[in-house]
Amino acid sequence: MPNYAKIPFRADRWPFFYGWFIVLIGTLGVLFSIPGQTMGVSVFTDHLIGELNISRDQISLAYMFGTIGSSLFLTLAGKWYDRYGVRLVMSGATLTLAFALVLASFSPAIVLLGKGLAFLPLSYFAVFVMSLLFFLIRFSGQGVMTLASRNMIMKWFDRKRGLANALSSAFVSFSFSLSPLFLAWGINRFEWFGTWRWLAVLLLLFAVLVLVFYRDNPEICGLVPDGKMTHPLTENEKLQQNRKQFTLQEARKTIAFWGVAIANTYNGFFITGLTFHILSIFKTVGMDESKALGIFLPATVISVIVSIGGNYISDFVRLKYLLFIMALGGILSSVGLILLGDGWAYYVLIIGNGIVSGIYTVLSAVAFPRYFGRKHLGAISGFNMSMIVFGSAIAPLIFSLSKTQTGSYYTAGMFSLTIAVLIFLLATRVHNPQQS
Repeated sequence: MPNYAKIPFRADRWPFFYGWFIVLIGTLGVLFSIPGQTMGVSVFTDHLIGELNISRDQISLAYMFGTIGSSLFLTLAGKWYDRYGVRLVMSGATLTLAFALVLASFSPAIVLLGKGLAFLPLSYFAVFVMSLLFFLIRFSGQGVMTLASRNMIMKWFDRKRGLANALSSAFVSFSFSLSPLFLAWGINRFEWFGTWRWLAVLLLLFAVLVLVFYRDNPEICGLVPDGKMTHPLTENEKLQQNRKQFTLQEARKTIAFWGVAIANTYNGFFITGLTFHILSIFKTVGMDESKALGIFLPATVISVIVSIGGNYISDFVRLKYLLFIMALGGILSSVGLILLGDGWAYYVLIIGNGIVSGIYTVLSAVAFPRYFGRKHLGAISGFNMSMIVFGSAIAPLIFSLSKTQTGSYYTAGMFSLTIAVLIFLLATRVHNPQQS
């Protein structure tokens, strides 16, 4: 057992399988990434617009630049994960997010430092500053913290991977849906800048928990995935234990990788585009704010139900069938957006979003370790995370262009529908590379 796995305690001496505690602490890691997620940033948007004296287009542009920039480094971050381990990478990302939030809380003062730059309008300098801050926030939060925590949980399980992911995903889904309310309460209580500073303090405390409790995998702790064996291995389980360990280069040569990766990216693209412009989308078709915001809770409930069911059956069925379901959910979401205004389309949009988000939590966690093994999981999932983040970065712009150029979001809906159909077609060609 490597010495660092014993510090400050030995996980193999716990009275129960340490992997279940990994599910808990890894889930907390995903939750602490909320300040770097879209729903965590959007609550602060209007305050930044007012304080920095910039337009909504300019803050959106800074958000896009920062997010795209972060996507370019996530494959490298995945390789860091494989090389240096989850404790070092996760603690570094947590501290980076805390540092970025503190800087962002002082962003108006930082922007004023550029007042003497005669060659650059102050609003342009503000976009530049916020682009850098959004890069740090998105890279460390949405990118590295999410990637590291989810990968760690998946590495501790094999036969029970679906169950572990179901428990984690259900808690994450509900917590994410409630997070804007929590952050709004914080802003009312401590002001927007005070809330970011308090979040930074909480992140510093969580970084200590990461160094104490995070562990890369069960083997370095003298354990095996899933804990003790409770029954003889089936032939399929023997195959899983002896699976080939694909490198990123080898994984990218398979249709299975691109089928799952594009489906995951679609989730990031569509959900971000819809959420970012939700009020405008509904206003365009004559529906009020309460109708617009009313889609999130029922969609979350559907997502949790689909996620639990999907994670359960993922232990027994081919993942390509879940890919089919996700593609159908994407088709429903797109049709709901295209025809929004008709009574039934509103509910189709909710159902489609719930299905897409629910299956995403399954595929993003379960597919890559099953298809490609655990050795290079960081690099493989890191590359896909860069695709997801890039998709979420360009989505607001594509949705916005649809509105400004055509007067509606019909074109954005058709674009989304095309991608969903492509995913469905790709799913017909997806096969487990371990069995080919």
